[in-house]
This record gives sequence, C-alpha cells and structure tokens, in this order.
Amino acid sequence: MATKKFTKHAQRVLNHNPNVVKCTEAKITFTEEFAQKVLDALKAGEDPYAVFEENGLSLRILGKSRVNGAIGLWKSRFGLEDLPRRKPEAKPKKEVETAIERREKNLAAAIAACDKLIANPQELSLPEGSDNDTIHFAAIKKVYDSKMSVIVKDLCSHYGYPYSKYYAYLQSQKPKDEYVNLLNPHHRAK
Repeated sequence: MATKKFTKHAQRVLNHNPNVVKCTEAKITFTEEFAQKVLDALKAGEDPYAVFEENGLSLRILGKSRVNGAIGLWKSRFGLEDLPRRKPEAKPKKEVETAIERREKNLAAAIAACDKLIANPQELSLPEGSDNDTIHFAAIKKVYDSKMSVIVKDLCSHYGYPYSKYYAYLQSQKPKDEYVNLLNPHHRAK
C-alpha cells in the first residue's frame, strides 16, 4: 500500500492526464482503457512501467509501490495472476577505469615520453659525454617535471634503477651552498 501523498501540484498535473479518472491526496484512479494498455504490455512481455511513462505518468510522482499495486489489482481483476513475472532489464554497467589501470596507462605514456627523450638526448640539455645513467635520470626528471601523472619509482624500476640511485642523481644536481650550518645542515646560516 502506498503511503506517499500527492502534492497539490501533482494532483493538478495528474487530474489533467486523460488516463486518470480522479486523483486525490492519497488515491489515484486510472481509466479502464489505460489498465487494458498496461495488461496488453504485460501479456506481450513488455515493460509495464514504460506504458506509464509513455502516457505521461511519471513513476517518480506516482511511486513504484503505487504502480505495482495498480498492476497487481488489474491482474487479479482480469484473471491474469498466472502471467510469468517479468524481470526488469539489467542496467548496463558503466566502464570504470580502476586505479591500477590508470596507473598502468600513465606509466606507459611516461615510458614512451622517456624513450623519446633518451633517443634524442639533445633535448635534455646535458653536457657532452654524459653517461647512460645520467641520460636516463635526466629523462625521468623531465617527464616527471612535465606534470605527467606518474610515479617516479615505477619509471626507475622500468629502466632497472633503484630509486635511491635516482635520488642521488637529484642531490648531485642541486647547487652547492658553502654557507651551510654544520650543526643544522638543513638551515642556512644567517
């Protein structure tokens, strides 16, 4: 039994529908022709809720329990209780990219960008005669600095380097400061 009450606006809208005989705050009466349309759809194995929607009767306004009650009443009135139950159509599942898939996709894009830089080391602005490790680390740094969503550890492990070696490369690239406090090396001397 439906406990949902119709608002004044919903009553006005429903009373203007040609498939509704009368709508009050608590009750709605449908025409016999409309009931027959719904039952014909049930016999044909179609969706009875679609008949309501096609005829301007919103399931949101009516409520599923009220619609199910009306369908059950019409089935019993016309002796159609033995109709097989229709299973609602399953909604198609949205393809959602998982975090692992996104990480692998971003890693593949970063590897492609790194490989391009490694193949053409002039873009890295390195001094002549730089060794292979320096070229790889400079490419990884440039790709990371380009705001690609990639984890540096994944790039390092792809090229066979431990992250600690890459970190040492980064430390070697920092400018040397002679005025470092020896007791507290993380703060500059004043």
